[in-house]
Amino acid sequence: MNSSYNFKIMRVLRRRLNLTLEQLAERSGLTYATVAALETNKTQPSLKTLDAVAGALEISTSSLVRLAEGRQVQRRRSRFERSPELDSVEQGLEKCRIARYAQGKLIRIQADQGECVHVMGLHEDVLEFCYVLSGCVSLVIDGKPYELHADDTILFDGLLDHAYMQKAKGEYLTVHIPKDDRILEGLLDHKAADDPDL
Repeated sequence: MNSSYNFKIMRVLRRRLNLTLEQLAERSGLTYATVAALETNKTQPSLKTLDAVAGALEISTSSLVRLAEGRQVQRRRSRFERSPELDSVEQGLEKCRIARYAQGKLIRIQADQGECVHVMGLHEDVLEFCYVLSGCVSLVIDGKPYELHADDTILFDGLLDHAYMQKAKGEYLTVHIPKDDRILEGLLDHKAADDPDL
């Protein structure tokens, strides 16, 4: 079997539909042995087999193959980043600990009352999630303020001009997720150099 495919994802998909292996085999028109061998990566499936299984799992064949493609676990240590070109026009970059995953980012910010983070240079065409862990932050998006407290979350287009102003000492996370779903699917596939600090 091609080692870059892992069809164990079928188990997750099957369980979401509350199907047993026997039921999946019946729905797909395949034998129990074929479905079990595929789900445990003991066989190399034909396109016809994949099409039958995907149909039984209520997804497209291409989606099944994409989900089975060489997924890996990636671990990163967040780091402070210095950028001379951003330092002159942006503010608060020194507060941002950033973990990069291809075009996705996870950013941890710790700030004192009155400090501002406005670093638009970190953004590509992304959706931005913010989760406030502690304190209170005023997030201004295209001129409209949103006051966020501990355990509040917000989602918005990361290309909109926005700034975080800390109202009370605290900490929050922002996550940059690419809008292009092909990029999103590739985040786990991205073959980046291992983090030497981990």
